[in-house]
Amino acid sequence: MTETQTLVGFSKQALEALSHINGEPEWMLARRLEAWHVYNETPLPGDKDELWRRTSLQGLKLDTVVPFVADDPKWTPARLPEEFRGLAKSRQAAGALIMHNGRSATAQLKPEYRDRGVILCDMNTALREHPDLVREHFMTRAVSLAENRYARHVNAQGVTEHQGYSDTIGDLKFASLHGAFWNGGTFLYVPRNVVIEQPINTLTYFDAPEVGIFSHSLIILEQGASVRLIEDLESAANEAQRFGSRAVELILRPNSDLQYFNLQDWAQNVWDFTSQTAILERNTNLVWLAGMLGSAVTKAFLDSRIEGSGANVRMLGFFFGDKEQHFDQHTFQNHIHPNGKSDLLYKGALKDKAYSAFRGLIRINPDAQRSDAYQQNRNLLLSNRAHADSIPELEIEANDVRCTHGATVGPIEEAAVFYLMARGIPRPEAERLFTEGFFDELISKVPLQVVQDRLFHVIRQKIVGL
Repeated sequence: MTETQTLVGFSKQALEALSHINGEPEWMLARRLEAWHVYNETPLPGDKDELWRRTSLQGLKLDTVVPFVADDPKWTPARLPEEFRGLAKSRQAAGALIMHNGRSATAQLKPEYRDRGVILCDMNTALREHPDLVREHFMTRAVSLAENRYARHVNAQGVTEHQGYSDTIGDLKFASLHGAFWNGGTFLYVPRNVVIEQPINTLTYFDAPEVGIFSHSLIILEQGASVRLIEDLESAANEAQRFGSRAVELILRPNSDLQYFNLQDWAQNVWDFTSQTAILERNTNLVWLAGMLGSAVTKAFLDSRIEGSGANVRMLGFFFGDKEQHFDQHTFQNHIHPNGKSDLLYKGALKDKAYSAFRGLIRINPDAQRSDAYQQNRNLLLSNRAHADSIPELEIEANDVRCTHGATVGPIEEAAVFYLMARGIPRPEAERLFTEGFFDELISKVPLQVVQDRLFHVIRQKIVGL
């Protein structure tokens, strides 16, 4: 196949063509083929699978997906949404990376960080120029196909029963498809004791119709390193359905500090499947915001694994659905070593016929004594046609721990809206103020003003027309 030809659908031929165009080593091709084998051997999740019964796959079209496209020599930043056109020129950022249709478009990093060994590039470039780092970490410890995240059992009637969580992330079907066809994404490596004060910005943007989204972000912080990373994911709107299966791997060595903000704002023709895992070693700190703003359907698995004593993770989730958007999110606070702390707050608002399902598990393993874990999911319904399900879970196998969780689903408080209207505030403005107040608890925990501003902007955009 030449680089100008376009393949449709998933096949071994397409996989091998992708690997060839990217100039990949044999070991990566072998990993892709192994993932392809797992994909073919794994059935699609069914509606009797407990973890999937709230997300139907009946409308998903995989045979029309274009797995990848070659570089576009005519691409310019002028094709980006207006708010991102100055991303690469921002003086407030330590670096910037822009990817277009799964291919690298722009990558830059301030010289003082590049001279200290920091690496910022797309994943395809990282594989060519830093193969040892990629080979050591890529889909090994974090997002792994070694075993499915959820142990399953098929009973005598052929029904798949939920048997609890294992120690890896993601649904095996789509995670393996990602492993076979991953393309593009962010690679960030911060060496030992390097502290990057200014944030790093990345943008993944798709505008080619029907091209699959297979971005893979691999973030590695060595001991004592510190960085703030903002990843934006955007796509152009069109009528054709778009499919994506993406992954994020966050690896924190001892005493490192990461603030990671992942803001997904796909157009509402995208089916978005994502597996994201953070590995926290001794005395690490992670603030992790997952913003689910766009897409038609999102199915997300987000895991934090406390693999060292004294690790601390704050998991924040922001989602706002309108029209018929569908968000189905699974979180996993997995305490493996003692003295770890995890604090989860997921908040979402739904209008029109939007739907949300949240399922969160805190697991305290037998050796994870003196763990402190908290989980809270709050849902605001802005329409009587919107719906939310919330399922918090605990698995505690140690006796010296502190674990609490809570969940709420409810409509906007009419008394509060009436109070504001009685003071001359029109109802749409009163509802906007109430909704901003609902999210304020979450947004105030985001330690970066530019991200706070972005989330409030989303609220104002979504609430128009209430």
